[in-house]
Amino acid sequence: MSRFRIILNPLNPAKACPRLVSRHHGGVKLYFLRHADALPGSDDARRPLSPHGCEQAEELGKFLAKAGILFDAAYTSPLVRARETARLLLDAMDSASRVRAESVDALRNETSPNEFEVWLATLPDAKRVLLVGHEPTLSERVRAMLGVSRPSAFEFSKGAVACVDLIDRRTGCLKLLITPKALGL
Repeated sequence: MSRFRIILNPLNPAKACPRLVSRHHGGVKLYFLRHADALPGSDDARRPLSPHGCEQAEELGKFLAKAGILFDAAYTSPLVRARETARLLLDAMDSASRVRAESVDALRNETSPNEFEVWLATLPDAKRVLLVGHEPTLSERVRAMLGVSRPSAFEFSKGAVACVDLIDRRTGCLKLLITPKALGL
C-alpha cells in the first residue's frame, strides 16, 4: 500500500480517502507554516519580516481564526523572521487561549529528519499544533509524512501553511494548503 495520502476534498474526506478515514478519526493536526516574506540581509538569522511579510502573517492569522482553526500549541524556529511570523499570526487570531510560540531548534533547517522525529515524539498532548519554520525542510517534512519523494511535488511559498492530520508520528494526510496568493496577498 502506498504511503501517499492526500485528501482532495476536505469537505468530504470519506469520499476522497475512505480507507484512511475509516481507521483514523481525527488525531493530531500539524500546521506547517513557512515564515512570511523577510527583508534581505547578510545575517540570515536576524532578518526581520518585510512590511509585506507582516501583512501576510496578520492576514493568515485572521483567515485561520475566521475558519475556526485555533492552536493548542505553537513552536517556531529561533530565527527572527519565523518568530515574528508566529507572533503576528497568533496575535491576529486574537484567540481566547492566547497561545504563545515556543522557540525550538528542531524547526531550524540544520535539524536532521531523525532529530525532528525525536523532537516531535516529545510534544505534549495537543490536537492542533503550529510549526513555523523554513524551506527546504518544511516541505521535506511534509513530503516524508505524505510518502511523497519527488521534491517538486510539494513546496512552500513564503507565508504558506499546510495542515497534516497525523495517522501516527511519521505519516499523515494533507488536509489543507493555504498560500498567500490564495488569500490575495
